[in-house]
Amino acid sequence: MASDLLTTSGINKLVSNYIASESSKRLAPLNTRKTRYQDLDSAYSTISSKISSFTSILSALKGTGTSSAFADKSATSSNTNFVSVTANSTALTGSQSLRVNQLAKNDLVLSRDLTSSAASTDITAAGTHNFVITAGDGTGGAFTSTVSVTFEAADFTAGTISNQKVMEKIHTAVNSDKAVVTSNMLTGSSVSSGSFVIDLNGARTTISYSAGTYSSIIDNIITQVNAISGITAEKIVNGSNNQLKLTVADSSKYITISNDTSNLVAEMGIAVTKEKGASGLVSASTFSPVNTTSQFSFTAKQSGFDNRILSMTDSGTGRALTSIGLNLGATRPAFVQSTGIDTPGYVYATTALNSRFEFNGLSLERNFNTITDLLAGVTFNLKAVMQSTDSTVSLTVEGDTTKVKERVQSFVTKFNELYTYLKEKSTSTRTTRGLLLGDSTTDSILTNLRTVAAGTISGINSSEINSLSKLGITFTTNGGLTISDNSRLETAIKDNLSQVEAAFNSANGIANALFNRLNPYLGSDGHITKSKANFTSSIQYLSDSIKSQQTRIDKSAEILRNQYQKLQTQLATLLSNQRYFMPSS
Repeated sequence: MASDLLTTSGINKLVSNYIASESSKRLAPLNTRKTRYQDLDSAYSTISSKISSFTSILSALKGTGTSSAFADKSATSSNTNFVSVTANSTALTGSQSLRVNQLAKNDLVLSRDLTSSAASTDITAAGTHNFVITAGDGTGGAFTSTVSVTFEAADFTAGTISNQKVMEKIHTAVNSDKAVVTSNMLTGSSVSSGSFVIDLNGARTTISYSAGTYSSIIDNIITQVNAISGITAEKIVNGSNNQLKLTVADSSKYITISNDTSNLVAEMGIAVTKEKGASGLVSASTFSPVNTTSQFSFTAKQSGFDNRILSMTDSGTGRALTSIGLNLGATRPAFVQSTGIDTPGYVYATTALNSRFEFNGLSLERNFNTITDLLAGVTFNLKAVMQSTDSTVSLTVEGDTTKVKERVQSFVTKFNELYTYLKEKSTSTRTTRGLLLGDSTTDSILTNLRTVAAGTISGINSSEINSLSKLGITFTTNGGLTISDNSRLETAIKDNLSQVEAAFNSANGIANALFNRLNPYLGSDGHITKSKANFTSSIQYLSDSIKSQQTRIDKSAEILRNQYQKLQTQLATLLSNQRYFMPSS
């Protein structure tokens, strides 16, 4: 009955049917268009990502000279137990011979062996002892380290300190030492005005100063020095006295203060040359050769004659080195192990510090076992001394065909990732129309890919490798690229590497041609970005339209509901009054 439609559930159904009908007519087409633009936007993002990935490979393949992807070199050693070798793209191909006669060593000094628990005869009271270590800088010069060892009252028991404790204190002081430059204690003023240079491991900074009180001069220097990365400056004040303290954070770096245009550096007493933290020159160690004795060693941080320990000397009244028998100055006594107390000294003769080897018949030596300055782009690692019966090691540098093939394979892979995606999205099936079918951008990219992949390279003679097919790489419209003849590709790379390279990185080569055709699609001004901007605009317009239509439908539905509810009320009134018009029984 019609009255059933005006029940609450009937009205709800009528309104719902109205909303569904209007949504189908007004919203569905808009949502369909919006979904398509969203799908296109997503597809274009994928295309952009795949082009970007592909052009990254192309960028490497179109490089020339030492930046060429085909310039990689591989190096081999006939016996890696004695020598290993690596090469980079700057290396020249060729074969060499090498024999290892001696490995480089880090200079080593050993103290006398002392009874661990016995009292030191040289350190007899709390206090600070200074000593100086110098070592070669690797180029014929020297680094200097001034080390302070403070023996505390707590280090003493019944007025004595053990030999082991003395060694441990020296050990800790050396291995934590940083380069520190401290000025004289100064009071009053300086009439000097000028500048000096701070050289931190080769990085030079000019510090300027004006005449004035030492306090203000030091403040000015501190401001300038603290702007230098790797150095901290501070002022020490003791009454009217002022002192400047500079500390180098990295113990592997030296500091030199020089080139004063006036007299301030001399007044302050801060002139130093290649001052370096002891922890950057040597490594200290304390050990027990037998249970009851302690022994101490200094080991140079760098190997070779030019990095050897040059001297070790107690400074002033210091006796730290004397206490362990290593106040040797610049002398170089040999260490002698004995059944009694060992003779402190150097373990190796200076002639034993460098690596020695025969290279192509020449007798050569270096400070290190890793040789980088013999052949450009080639690194040799000397690993063991050879006996006269060992065969001479052959070292060969040649083009790295394995890496070249890997790059060609990556080219094929990235080409296909882009090509097959575009083909799939622009192809229709019986039930589905391809999202990108008829899309001008897609068609343009596919045309560019096909043209280069199937064509010949302009400017390269037909007797040489002037197409992908001559590399054993086949192109098909449906499948993209395939390495159809692997042996042909490997032969080309091995025997005609320069032609393979030219096929990709010559002016009209494959990599250049594809890069130049695809790159315009990328970037903020690229074709894809502009198309995506249009998609975004359309999506926003459709979203606004959908929202507007939804509002209209909802408003109309509410009006319709109110009309039905009024009819419902009127019907209820009629039914209520119906009894007055019914005949009585």
